[in-house]
Amino acid sequence: MFLTAKADPYVSGEVVMFDTLVRFGEEKSSTTLPFHLRGFLVQCLVEHQHDPDIVHHVLALDFLESRNLVGSQRAVFLKRAGDASLLLAGFFPERAIRLNVSSSYFRMMGQSLYGSLAVHFDASSLYEQGKFYNTIAENFSVLELVLRSTRGKAESEWELFRRFLSVLN
Repeated sequence: MFLTAKADPYVSGEVVMFDTLVRFGEEKSSTTLPFHLRGFLVQCLVEHQHDPDIVHHVLALDFLESRNLVGSQRAVFLKRAGDASLLLAGFFPERAIRLNVSSSYFRMMGQSLYGSLAVHFDASSLYEQGKFYNTIAENFSVLELVLRSTRGKAESEWELFRRFLSVLN
């Protein structure tokens, strides 16, 4: 997928919109993502834009359930749960407070899920895909930072305090 910030008849409006959002997050966080990580993040946002239920999954149960699946079903399940972890960590870190888990829970689960996906691909002799998802797992916190940086400012002191608590490890 080629990303462009300009209107292009061959690139969907969603890709342009999310590419602009990711670039805004990079600018606000003083981070420059490599092309493949930016592309992955944009693709993740486009893929899940019409899937509001993705943020209501219990990640630990999804991780355990993935062990019962085989083949491409397992790969899809691990990627979907990893994406949910990334979106929750980046856009909804306060949800950890409501779930009574550590603020690093989403990060740790996401890294574990993408790492397991990498191992799955390596075991299937799909080494390039395994290497790619291993890179995603290693750079999870950077992707999380870019997504968090796209969020608006807190509207009240209470909201600011809640955001502060969600960042503490």
